[in-house]
Amino acid sequence: PHSNLPAPFQSNSLSTNRVSSNIPKGGTDDGATWTYPSPQMFYNSLARKNKLGDTTEDDIESVVALHNNMNEKTWYKVLQWEDLLSSSSSGQKGELGGGIKLSRFQGRPSDLSPKAYFKHYILGHPLPFDRHDWIIVRSDTGEEQRYVIDYYYDESRAKTTAESAMPALTDREAVQSILVDVRPALDGVQSLVQRAVVMPMARRGIMSSVVKDTEFTPLPLQPTTHMKTQVQESLQVWENIQHAVKQSKQMSEPKSMVLPASAVAEEEKDENNEEVMKLSKEEAIQVASNFSKLLQQCSEARQMMNNCSSEDECAKASLALTMCMAQVVCPIQHSALSSQLNVDVDESKEKEVLEYNAKVDAALENVALCVQGNDVKVQLAKRDYGDLFS
Repeated sequence: PHSNLPAPFQSNSLSTNRVSSNIPKGGTDDGATWTYPSPQMFYNSLARKNKLGDTTEDDIESVVALHNNMNEKTWYKVLQWEDLLSSSSSGQKGELGGGIKLSRFQGRPSDLSPKAYFKHYILGHPLPFDRHDWIIVRSDTGEEQRYVIDYYYDESRAKTTAESAMPALTDREAVQSILVDVRPALDGVQSLVQRAVVMPMARRGIMSSVVKDTEFTPLPLQPTTHMKTQVQESLQVWENIQHAVKQSKQMSEPKSMVLPASAVAEEEKDENNEEVMKLSKEEAIQVASNFSKLLQQCSEARQMMNNCSSEDECAKASLALTMCMAQVVCPIQHSALSSQLNVDVDESKEKEVLEYNAKVDAALENVALCVQGNDVKVQLAKRDYGDLFS
């Protein structure tokens, strides 16, 4: 898929391998489960939504492992709820959760759930850093149930162990700092009874003949002493989330983080007229080194571009120059395009040909954007470190 191509501004290769979850997928009868995005897909998604922040390419493997582990932990808590609710309604016993499947889900990071609102504004609890709504389908009845999940971070419980940084998929104890609050959505009176009566009775072993006991442990409503000190930080995270979501909604199409050369002059200063686009000396040295290589390796392609006369000839010369430059300054993007061009395609299959052409176009666009981004860096380096180019 296009989402597995390297981003235009990416420097290091990322894995394109995807991991199968343990979460059954709704609408399937063959035991299929949901598949997690690859590190490359995850990185591209964050970049497209302007959510990379301080996350580097070196962090992505760990971020994906944490994401997948968090979802598995969430699913286990949903299973605990469903195991209780199915037994209380039908009295049937069997596998945990009664064979439910996840039909669909929605990320709602900018929507504060009623419970999270109450915990924060009434009890002084930190805000969640994310919210999901999961809709499960019960295999025996086909009935759907929406679950609301709030995700909190408790810095005081963070570990520096290898297991917490790169947790195994189903290790529910590896990451203690991410707290998951899972409960049925209050979409009716029945859900209210389940949350206010059925679950508390089950946890206390009351009326075991009617309600199955459970090992489910809800998050406390009241914040701990340590969490009270993290309220201000959670507010800052919340503001950042609101800003990112607002920017994402304003985008009519995916935006590149690379500015075109013509925009450098307008974008290089902030509201106070202070320069904000700068390269470090180390970055400038690398840019100057690559620029020298370009002059040597791409002189022939550049000459072809300068001497072309017809539109078709100039288009071919421009492509040749872009590909030559990409070999030096955008090796990952160049390699991805080269690999795609070498894919065997059955031209008798129209769908396969269309998919192939779309992938080539996407890979070529990434190469062009990367080369364009390097041009911007060259201009910045010449402006601030002109002696490197003499």
